[in-house]
Amino acid sequence: MSSYVKPMVIGNDDLTEGVYAASGEVAGGTPGCDSKYMNGVFHAPTYKWEGTMLEHYGCLGCPAYSWSNGGECGLKSHYGDSGYAGSYDVDKGNRMPEWERKGYTDTTIVDEKTHY
Repeated sequence: MSSYVKPMVIGNDDLTEGVYAASGEVAGGTPGCDSKYMNGVFHAPTYKWEGTMLEHYGCLGCPAYSWSNGGECGLKSHYGDSGYAGSYDVDKGNRMPEWERKGYTDTTIVDEKTHY
């Protein structure tokens, strides 16, 4: 695993865009949740029709999704159990539910048009 290099942040009043300095990782290189809706909190699917994407699918489709112990984030359980294996790095930037990767928001209603 490569070592963490703290980015240099330079302010420029002429720009209106921002930059995530360490998106998807916690300082020290520990893999983190890449979802802007989950924020590292596991959500089990309810499969509730006419509910939101978050309610219906939860974390389904995330590479870190695990159903052991009734559902949990693999980053909080299996990653440590693996001895912090470097193989978890392949998911970087992709640790989010499938519905989020497809462009849906957490409040999108699941119906015949949005169900995949």
